[in-house]
Amino acid sequence: MSDDPFVLLESTIDQNGAEAAFDKLAGVLREQKKYPQLFEALLMKKRHELGLPLQGTESISDLPEEIQVEVETYYIEACREVGGLFLEDRNISGAWPYFRAIDEPKKVAAALDTWKIDPSTEDEDQLNQLDEIVEIALTQGANPRRGYDLVLDNYGVCRAITIFEHQFPYKGDVRESCGLMLIHRLYGDLVENVRSDVESRREAQGESKDVDLSNADVRTLIEGREWLFEGFGYHVDISHLQSVIRIGATMKDKDGLEKAIQMAEYGRNLGRDFQHPDPAPFEDFYNDYRIFLRAVKGEGIDGAVRYFTQKAERYTPDEEGRHFPGEVLVHLLDRLGRHEEAIEAFLKYLKDLSGPLSVSPELSALCDASGDYTKLLETAKEKDDLLQFAAGLVSSRGVVSPD
Repeated sequence: MSDDPFVLLESTIDQNGAEAAFDKLAGVLREQKKYPQLFEALLMKKRHELGLPLQGTESISDLPEEIQVEVETYYIEACREVGGLFLEDRNISGAWPYFRAIDEPKKVAAALDTWKIDPSTEDEDQLNQLDEIVEIALTQGANPRRGYDLVLDNYGVCRAITIFEHQFPYKGDVRESCGLMLIHRLYGDLVENVRSDVESRREAQGESKDVDLSNADVRTLIEGREWLFEGFGYHVDISHLQSVIRIGATMKDKDGLEKAIQMAEYGRNLGRDFQHPDPAPFEDFYNDYRIFLRAVKGEGIDGAVRYFTQKAERYTPDEEGRHFPGEVLVHLLDRLGRHEEAIEAFLKYLKDLSGPLSVSPELSALCDASGDYTKLLETAKEKDDLLQFAAGLVSSRGVVSPD
């Protein structure tokens, strides 16, 4: 029998019919690893079986109702088969469109967990593949954590910060875990750079070189070593340091908070030229964030509440109708579990503002957390907001939807 696939198909259809020819076609395309064509061949086989035009372009919803479920099931199986063949060849970019089409990202996510770039080569094709993998994992959501990890490892801290601050669509656990990656990375860089500086200069500063610094944290390394910061000394990019401290203030993980605190303590020692203020209430950037971070971690709570309450009282809404110091206070009280106080602060500083909230929870969320909807109902009446009143009323009564 001829090895020419065209001759083979022709002889197969003449001897055994169209179904056998489609099976033969699928086998040839699998062998040739022409997987997109294989997918089309599988669909053509089903369309022929159902008496539909072989090259149809209509969607499943356009087909007769009695065959829609059958076609959809077959389509899903074809996507799984072809996507799986791509994954067997380690071709994630080829596999993803098929698994994305049927909303089954788990196999691609697992493949992304083990994908890595070859550090021994830096050819253009590999870099282009990295761009595609990051796009699939992070931007398209197949495995955001792995995508962000690849950004950190291959594009660096600056790119990772930009993505997290301006292009990061994920919330909850994904945002927390990616934020922690960034914190650990910059903290690790800071520890390494400070330790190297100390070890290279401490003998000249009259210190013994016998003390083991291999496991010292940032706090230990900078304690009593003001000379590290003389002559405009610094050990990581200052803009990166401030960005990561801001991100640290949104984290829940205790270790991440501790690292952010130590980075703020490091920043307090920097020369005045590196003390860049943020908008109130973080004008004294490193000191203010240190107070906030310590409170969230459970240290100096009452003092921090007083401190940020004073700041909230000191400022009025800005020209955009926002009161960021008031938001920070409400946010802090909420994170501390002091929900009743958070509600009172919300009513005092934020209730009548026109601008959108940046970090403060909505009043409804605060009332949900406290279990008391009195203030929500009163505020809804004052604002003639019948919709919010109804939502608060249902929540306050504990009314649940019928099964």
